[in-house]
Amino acid sequence: MSDKIFFHINVSSIENGKFILDDSESHHFIKVLRKNIDTEIWLTDGMGNVYQAAVDGINNKIVSGMIVQEYPMYGENKYKLNLGIGILKKDKMEYVVEKATECGVNQIFPIIMDRSIKRDVNIERLNKIVFTAVKQCGRSVLPTIHEPMSTNEFINSMNNKIMVFHELGNSIEKDKIINLNDEINILIGSEGDISECELELLRSHKAEFFNLGNRRLRSETAVVTALSQLNLIFN
Repeated sequence: MSDKIFFHINVSSIENGKFILDDSESHHFIKVLRKNIDTEIWLTDGMGNVYQAAVDGINNKIVSGMIVQEYPMYGENKYKLNLGIGILKKDKMEYVVEKATECGVNQIFPIIMDRSIKRDVNIERLNKIVFTAVKQCGRSVLPTIHEPMSTNEFINSMNNKIMVFHELGNSIEKDKIINLNDEINILIGSEGDISECELELLRSHKAEFFNLGNRRLRSETAVVTALSQLNLIFN
């Protein structure tokens, strides 16, 4: 996939087998990448489709071309993956959003936890990171970033069991993870970890607890480790 160059395309900009890139993506093609007519590119609409395409025109600094083939759900997991993450400091939160996008997460829920140091996020900034990460890794779906919520609100918004990654849990094994229904919900605490009150709340909602080994991991490391293990098990 490293030789594929991805651009975002609005579905309304595809018609009768032809496409037109917007100003920003056209500028990136012409001025940043310095590509020309006859270049093969890949387009992602962020709604579940990737298109193999060929550029055949550059007029008034706008790139256009022909759709060669369509690939539904390109670069996506076989299951829906939702991440609840205790809000982290700015740089760490941005790292989590970028890597979660690359690992196939569909929804990201920033959670205001009892021990969260930071209690808000810049949704606009995080959406820009998602946008760039989707093109970088070659996905067809843009993950959704929700407004910050409490642990209780996160629990109540989930339709399936929650996998909590915490030192009290067991190792991840496929046969221990039940009732997936093609959807996995995971929760990882903030820098201060999950409080006792939150642990009790999760237990009362029958959350399943798993650990990531015998070393204590930073929250952002735990996110990448957990998602990587789940991708290996279930894809």
